[in-house]
Amino acid sequence: MSPPAARPAAGPEAVASAGGQAGPADPGPLAVRLGAFLRGSFPLPLSLVFAAVWAVGATGLFAAADARVVDWRPGWGTVGAALTVLVDLLLMRAADDLRDLPYDRRHNPSRPLARGAVLPRDLYLLFGAGAAFLLLLNAGNRAALLLIAAQLVYTVLLVGAELRLGWPRGDAVVTGVLLSSPVQVLLNLYLYAVFLHDAGLDGDTVARAGKHVLPLLAVIMLAATHHELVRKVVREPGEHERTYVRVFGLRTTVALALGAAAASAAVSLAVLRPWTGGPAGWGWLALLPVALAALAARRFDRTGAVRWPVGAVVGYLPAVFVCQLLIGLGGSS
Repeated sequence: MSPPAARPAAGPEAVASAGGQAGPADPGPLAVRLGAFLRGSFPLPLSLVFAAVWAVGATGLFAAADARVVDWRPGWGTVGAALTVLVDLLLMRAADDLRDLPYDRRHNPSRPLARGAVLPRDLYLLFGAGAAFLLLLNAGNRAALLLIAAQLVYTVLLVGAELRLGWPRGDAVVTGVLLSSPVQVLLNLYLYAVFLHDAGLDGDTVARAGKHVLPLLAVIMLAATHHELVRKVVREPGEHERTYVRVFGLRTTVALALGAAAASAAVSLAVLRPWTGGPAGWGWLALLPVALAALAARRFDRTGAVRWPVGAVVGYLPAVFVCQLLIGLGGSS
């Protein structure tokens, strides 16, 4: 799961320019280089909003689904979790850009790392400093600390496997996303650990906490699957374009994306049981993102657009998290 900002596709123009200018001879001091990376790969305003709604939305879902929590409101723990998510997403973007560097040099040469506006050693430095910051920030919560540390270590191993061993291949999009899924799972488990700590429920056994969080984790991961699929939906892929359409075909990819959005809402409804009335009735809001996805599919089909509507790509996950935040605020009151 990444901030909902579309990466430029590898189209004919990108491929044609791959052999052009290699990048600035002098990219400037470190601060300038990192600034270029932020502008080109991690737009801060959008990323800040996305991290905030992810942290509070997921926590709202956890609160609404736990009968022991009454009158939940985001607190300072949630603020710290949102900051952790923001920095973590920045580090994951740096890791992804390092993994994609050989591909981007050929097919997306305008990206900051590919054109030399930021150097690989800068991103390694950024990752190390950011990881140290996250560990210090979460030092007061042992479970959260262990989960964020595990996620960072896994990311390092993933990047190392691709850069050193060439595995998985860059065009193996399904294998790549499956191997990257634990990064998202661990980050969501981190948010759950923060929620338990803030709610005074971190005395739960691992088995009890795990049984409670598994369906909630499915809600988030299925929503992330929809986002991952539609952001790479293209009617006619370019020669070097990485897309699930090459693997599943256009119709199947769209069907899988819509199925993931519907399944996310269905699991949320099954957990929250809004038909029982009262505060649980807020759980019906989980259907709203599915409606947005269905409208986007209809527009894509009727207009014959080349790609999935960009507003739906950018807006779906924030809509999911905002709805879960409202469910948490209403359902736990």
